[in-house]
Amino acid sequence: MFGVVNCLKPRGPTSRDCVNRLQFRLKPHKVGHAGTLDPLAEGVLLIAIGSAVRLVDWIHGLPKSYRAVFHWGQTSPSADVGTEIRELVAAPVPSRTEVEAGLVEFRGKIQQVPPIFSAIQIDGKRAHRLARAGKEVALPPREVTIHRLDLVEFAYPRMVLDIQCSTGTYVRSLGRDIARRCGSDAVMTELVRTAIGPMDVSAAVPIAQLDSREAIIAQLQNPSRLLTHLPRVTLSKLEIRTILDGKTIELAEQQHGELLGVDEAGNIRSILQPASGIRWKPLKNFPEPS
Repeated sequence: MFGVVNCLKPRGPTSRDCVNRLQFRLKPHKVGHAGTLDPLAEGVLLIAIGSAVRLVDWIHGLPKSYRAVFHWGQTSPSADVGTEIRELVAAPVPSRTEVEAGLVEFRGKIQQVPPIFSAIQIDGKRAHRLARAGKEVALPPREVTIHRLDLVEFAYPRMVLDIQCSTGTYVRSLGRDIARRCGSDAVMTELVRTAIGPMDVSAAVPIAQLDSREAIIAQLQNPSRLLTHLPRVTLSKLEIRTILDGKTIELAEQQHGELLGVDEAGNIRSILQPASGIRWKPLKNFPEPS
């Protein structure tokens, strides 16, 4: 079994809950997800099945799109409604023009401080667990990329954003920081992940409908759809046998980075990396689909 399911995660369960639901129906096959969604969030959750789990690192790096709703004039430790909310006194009320002008600073590569209520590890412990235990948590800023940032609606105190960003971006921190740039603060009240790479929410299957092994198998998609950012090479049967033995092969491609090796039917058989000159070696191999 090999493929990816474009799952529609509802608000409430964790991403792991969704994985467990499919895992129970697909034992003994491996199941994993690419890109965590908090319980508050809903939308696209890509779930890898079988040996496709080994592609999660590549899928996880795809750009992610969101629609997020924020309430201005409020603050919370988690930057969303998951922790105690405090109203700001005499918070300024900016115009839409002022907010639009502030968005410019948040496009492209930016330094972002994650919320203390996050899954980031500090000395082997999750930041949110330390925060809930009353421990002082200080997270350093890190670079993320905001590919697209559009103001869909601003009718104070409500702000709606459309965002496309790199993996590792905290959308609630983004809304918080936009509000702080205007002298206020904001908490995220709703979040929908609308796409991961080419996988769109309009085609996502509600998790409740994946209630049997047959229903899940019917929704399996070829992961090669998600790896269009990797240069692709079609391998001969001899080349496939060679790389499955862990040996190098000679290809005309002379470039850095990685190659997606597929068979004549378009099935992923290997991710290749440069060995020397025009020789390539397998980084990860995949069995022939059954």
